[in-house]
Amino acid sequence: MCNTCKTYALTFNNVFFQFTKEQLYKFKVYVSQIDVDYWLDYNSCSAQKRKIPIPTSHQNLVLIFDIYELKALRILLGIDLNGFQDEIIEPADIDYPLILN
Repeated sequence: MCNTCKTYALTFNNVFFQFTKEQLYKFKVYVSQIDVDYWLDYNSCSAQKRKIPIPTSHQNLVLIFDIYELKALRILLGIDLNGFQDEIIEPADIDYPLILN
C-alpha cells in the first residue's frame, strides 16, 4: 500500500492495477465469484486460448485470462490458498512451442 496516495498497486503479468481499499476488496470478491466452467463452456468454440473475461470500468476494455492465469491471480489475491503446490505439469500443459534438441 502506498501511504502517500492510499492505494494498492498490483502488477500481474503485463497488467497494472491500482485500487483503493474498497476497490481491492470488490475486485477480490468479483474474481472469487467467476464461474470458470461457464466461461470455458461459453467460449468453447473460440480459437483464443484466453476465454475468461473480467470487465473494467471502461466500456471498450475487457481483460481476458486463461484458466492458469486466473488461478495465479486468485493465488496472488489470497483467494486460492492451495495454489499450485500439488500440481505437476506435463510438457503438453505448457502453451509454448517446445523444441527438443
